[in-house]
Amino acid sequence: MRILILCHEYPPIGGGAAAVVAALAKEYRRRENDVVVVTMGFGDLVSHESAEGIVLHRVPCSRRRKEMASPLEGLYWAARCLPLVRSLHEERPFDAVHAHFIMPAGIVADCFRRSCGVSFIVTPHGSDVPGYNRERLRAVHHLVRPWWRRICRNAARVTSPSHSLLALIERSAGECKGQVVPNGLETGRFPERPKEKRILLCSRLVERKGFHVFLEAIQDLDLQGWEIDLVGDGPMRARLEQLADLCRIPVHMHGWIDNDDPRLAALYARALVFVFPSEWENFSIALLEAMDAECAVITTDIEGNREVVGDTGLLVTPGDRDSMRSALVRIVDSFDECRELGRRAGRRVRENFDWRLIGHTYLKLLTDPGGDEESA
Repeated sequence: MRILILCHEYPPIGGGAAAVVAALAKEYRRRENDVVVVTMGFGDLVSHESAEGIVLHRVPCSRRRKEMASPLEGLYWAARCLPLVRSLHEERPFDAVHAHFIMPAGIVADCFRRSCGVSFIVTPHGSDVPGYNRERLRAVHHLVRPWWRRICRNAARVTSPSHSLLALIERSAGECKGQVVPNGLETGRFPERPKEKRILLCSRLVERKGFHVFLEAIQDLDLQGWEIDLVGDGPMRARLEQLADLCRIPVHMHGWIDNDDPRLAALYARALVFVFPSEWENFSIALLEAMDAECAVITTDIEGNREVVGDTGLLVTPGDRDSMRSALVRIVDSFDECRELGRRAGRRVRENFDWRLIGHTYLKLLTDPGGDEESA
């Protein structure tokens, strides 16, 4: 099967969705499908064929930030994608299309469906769904709502990584063929090494991720021998650096590290504790990675996070500094509890979220998108 993947995020640009798309492309290719990815250009990144045999086209669109694209950049990218996609289809037809993000990739997929007759499935990742982001994109979602609904209804299947996100989609789209298919992970990629007294936080540095809540909660804590690693970039960085300077526990601000960078793998591997204090979430890849690295997880008690960690982590109230502080104090006082939570988390990822399992479900949908609904 010849599969076209559309997404404006692909490593080394973008966040968790980029990692999802890259891993899924590899899984499709591993199963002997021809895979073509059309994504955004950035800086001096060029189109190429990867070592795995994935053909990657990067469409220039004057993207300014590595961690996220603006709505206008997304629309410009979509407009420039469509002629390329049609040209590639004329050279050698595509059998199926998998779009990631209802907008902007869904725009390209829906236009391509109408002009060339190739059906598509679309996987939203959060920011493309009305009601998911409270701090941004509300006006944009209001403006494009009719267009957004049409894409959802025209998709052969809308696959949501979480039940909570699917509920938001159905609330806004009304009639659509929705199905939950969790995000997956290429498990076992973290080096085995002794765990250290290190606490890791990793994500885009935006307000809803709640990193400021964590740093404020532990500001006066003096945990002997512990250190904090904070990875990411975004509009909250300057404020987080100020809060980090006030903490008694040493905080190392690493900035942006690409997902496939060995430095990031090393940080996961040596961290005993992973903290993810997000106020709302879809299905976090960072959480999956921390669990695969057998970190003891502290995260917020919201539906998206509960679906990921199950009973293998400590859940705290979103935005509650006392709850966060209490959970951290409890867990750092017990090395045995940390290691047991980490081992259980690792088993949960390998048994439920390995890409071999998730990829099989997606390939069934691409082959027969109108078949019976079945969650992974």
